[in-house]
Order: sequence, then structure tokens, then C-alpha cells
Amino acid sequence: MKKMNDKISKNIYKFSRFCIRCFSSRYRVCLSEKNINDTGIPVVYVVHHQNLRGPILSIAWLNIPVHLWVLSVFSDQRTCFRQFYDYTFTQRRGIPKGLAAVIAYPVSVWVSGIMQGMNAIPVFRGSRAIAKTFNQSLKALINGENLLICPDIDYTDPGPHMGEMYDGFLDLERYYIKRTGHHLAFIPLYISKREHCIYEGKAVYFHTVGDFKNEKKNVYDRLMQEFSRLENRYGSGLMS
Repeated sequence: MKKMNDKISKNIYKFSRFCIRCFSSRYRVCLSEKNINDTGIPVVYVVHHQNLRGPILSIAWLNIPVHLWVLSVFSDQRTCFRQFYDYTFTQRRGIPKGLAAVIAYPVSVWVSGIMQGMNAIPVFRGSRAIAKTFNQSLKALINGENLLICPDIDYTDPGPHMGEMYDGFLDLERYYIKRTGHHLAFIPLYISKREHCIYEGKAVYFHTVGDFKNEKKNVYDRLMQEFSRLENRYGSGLMS
């Protein structure tokens, strides 16, 4: 994977974040529970993708640094170009191929620059290279750094309700506890349009690692319950 010059990519990211903060409504980080990050414990934040709304507003307005999990194709300019040209602009948007190529090139440079500048972690879904994702994530967590993950299966759903999620990210617990002896905190984030707040929900933990398969399902269910609680308390209408 060829990387852009670090200084250029960081400037692209900083400028993009500045623009989002200038041209979007201001969001505050609000706590529905005591903020465990005051203790310096690393956290895995989970947010509803909402067709990009979730990660964009989280990255723009969260007051702590996070490493965003992002599909690997968006971390490299060449694969990013192929994704935009072969799928996003032609198949999904119906743009003619010639025009799609003209648009895809600068967009791919910009998007891959943002991902590299913010130190996003590439997710190699459906590949043995997924081990790189977990190794990089584990290294960040052990260093006390936080992750931000959008695990939606239907990432294009713009509504406020968190639908079915991929559960592979929960395997981070297995590796983290093996290295540190501590359980990971998984915290749902709910972005309320009504109150212009990013609400941190209750931290969800594994209780045991003896029966990981069943405990993983239990944690998944408790995360979904916490998303529902946040939506019921802070949501309003279909686009909260």
C-alpha cells in the first residue's frame, strides 16, 4: 500500500475537519453516563454509519483522538480510485464513465489523504490480511488510544436506528484481554440531531472469556439494547 507524504496527508485531514466544523451544525459531546475516558482506559466507540453521517460528525466533533476503522480500499489512492470509478460513481450514481474518471481521481487523492492523515486503520474484510487490522488496532489500544468503528451491514441507511451489525470487531476483546488481562470497553455513540449532541452510552463489557461465542452474542445484544435506549431517550423523528 503506497502512502502519501505524511505532511500532505495530515494537512488534507486538518483542512477537511476544519471545513466540516465550519459548514456543519455544531455538535457537543454529551455523556449519558460517567466518562470512563477520564481514567485513561482505551475505548472502542461504536457509531451508526448513517451513509457517512456517523463517522463524519464523530471525527469532526469528538473531543478526543480516535482511530477510525475504514475499508482498506479507501486508505490507498489507487484502490480508492477503483472503488469510486468502478462502483460509487458509475454503478451507484449512474455517472458516465469518462466523467466518472475525471471526478474519481481528485476525490480518491483527497479521501485517501484524509484516511492516512487521521491514522485510520484499514479493514481488510474477507481477507487473511484482516490480521493486520487487528494487530494495528491492538497496538493502538495497548498504547491507550481509542478506536471508532461503524459496523453497520447496511451502511447506506440514513435513519437513526442502528440496524444489524457485523460482529467481527468484538473479537478485539479476545486479543486485548490476552495481552493485558483487562476487558475492553465498547461504548455506543448516538448522534442526536434534535439536541446537537453526540451522546456516549453505557460501556458494554464482556463478563467472561470462557465461552467466547455465547458471550460475544450477549455483548452484541447489549450493544443493540444500548443503542435503542439512546435513540428512545435522545432521538426525535426519522433523521435524529
